[in-house]
Amino acid sequence: MPRRKITDDMYFHKKTKTWEMRETINGKRRSFSSKIPEEVIKKHNAAIAAAEEKKLDLTAGPLFSEVAAEYEEQVRKMKFGTQKAYLPNIRRAVAQFGNKRMREIEPYMISEFLKSLCTSAHTTVSNQKTVINAIFRAWISSPEWHGDYNPAELVKMPHGLHRGKREPPTDEQVQIVKNHYMDSDALPAVVFLCTGERRAEACGIQMQDIDFKSGTIRISKQAEYRGNVAHIVDYTKTKAGVRIIPLLNMLRQALEPLRFLSKSTYILSGTDKPLTASQYKHCWTAFWAKYGYTHTTDHCYSYTNRHGQRAKYHHVEVVADVCAHQFRHEYVCMLAEANIPEAVAIQLVGHANAKMIHEVYMSLKPQMVQDAAVRLDNLMATK
Repeated sequence: MPRRKITDDMYFHKKTKTWEMRETINGKRRSFSSKIPEEVIKKHNAAIAAAEEKKLDLTAGPLFSEVAAEYEEQVRKMKFGTQKAYLPNIRRAVAQFGNKRMREIEPYMISEFLKSLCTSAHTTVSNQKTVINAIFRAWISSPEWHGDYNPAELVKMPHGLHRGKREPPTDEQVQIVKNHYMDSDALPAVVFLCTGERRAEACGIQMQDIDFKSGTIRISKQAEYRGNVAHIVDYTKTKAGVRIIPLLNMLRQALEPLRFLSKSTYILSGTDKPLTASQYKHCWTAFWAKYGYTHTTDHCYSYTNRHGQRAKYHHVEVVADVCAHQFRHEYVCMLAEANIPEAVAIQLVGHANAKMIHEVYMSLKPQMVQDAAVRLDNLMATK
């Protein structure tokens, strides 16, 4: 039997001096031509592979990595805080499922993946599930892919995940702020104690947001930290974060030295620019260092020196034993102790519902338990 030639299935055009091959692929007549027969074969094989890929797209869907890339473009248009939370989860999901096609991913695969993250906090795993769910939704809503399958909706969160609960500051720490509220270094702590603000919101408060006459503070913006620099944005963490809160007397007195500064002055910096991340950290640590609530940490860093050798250096850092967000918890406890109605408390702390107050912020302090005991004893005595 004679050996087949590479040009056996081709036609040679004498006028153009090109080789041509014709074939029906997926019901469509295709033509491939070149002056070099090997190039014709390459074009033909590429078309066959593309047709198989397209057929696979129709049955198993696109690659997870393709859809994830499109969803990532959407995320990069969202708030910086959302990007910071979601982008690492997108990369983690792509590393796990990137080479699989959308319909190949089954609920048990997602469940096993989430279980592998069980050493992480509940919020981390929850965000991961949210991102995978959003990627499948992006596939379903895409006019190009017309997806029709979302296994993430069938997956439940793993049991036994760690739920972080930051405790309020101690009574002694709260008393330190109350005793020294006119100390200029104490102003951040006073703001957090008297407003319950998130750090980003507190760093965005200007004198123009404070109405001393009506005794209110308007919260409508926040500082987003990208590296050391604060970028002021005209939104808060949630829609419910835009709100008006009361100006308590302690904070009013602490702000008295700033009363006659320009309206554009940021209250925590005392200038027309918000505190940088390092300035905030220095001010916060300096206050707590005065009263013995700091500790040192030794960080070890590796680097390559100019001789190409690996070397290490140590950096000792002073860290405060109490963080700003603990005073947000304290603020919620004070609202409860003052018998502020729950509906009002939700608005003052800037949450859409009571879930966060119940699950995260609400900590029963010893005095609250004792007060409850007294009230219950009095009630039982009257029956």
